[in-house]
Amino acid sequence: MKRSAIQRKSPLRAKSPMKRKLAQRAKKNAQRGAESRFRSPDYLAWVRTLPCCACGVSPCDAHHMVGMYGVGGMGLKAEDSMAMPLCRACHMELHREPGWLQHQPRWLRHTIALGMQEFGGEIHQALREALAFINEREAA
Repeated sequence: MKRSAIQRKSPLRAKSPMKRKLAQRAKKNAQRGAESRFRSPDYLAWVRTLPCCACGVSPCDAHHMVGMYGVGGMGLKAEDSMAMPLCRACHMELHREPGWLQHQPRWLRHTIALGMQEFGGEIHQALREALAFINEREAA
């Protein structure tokens, strides 16, 4: 015995306009973010080999700059060129204590200077742009 498909009594409604707008915005942001943000697993692996910028201990996490210059945000990670080595204890302290955020530009300049000596090509170019960005923001 073959059964027929269940017939719907009321037609399906379209998604609410707000859900559609949010979905379109998320799709647009994902496309833009994937195209414009510098990502380099090789650079991050190298950053993890460096001693902690705050206390000099190894091994380290690759900490991406937060809370400054609008490079990150809710659900957004800064570019990999904005990463610096921090040990787990200092990394947690930076996220816990707002006063630590002011040290990030100095630590990042040091990491970028070392990275520019180590890498060439696309990574070197991204590091040069990151350094120019930081210097521009600090001057303002």
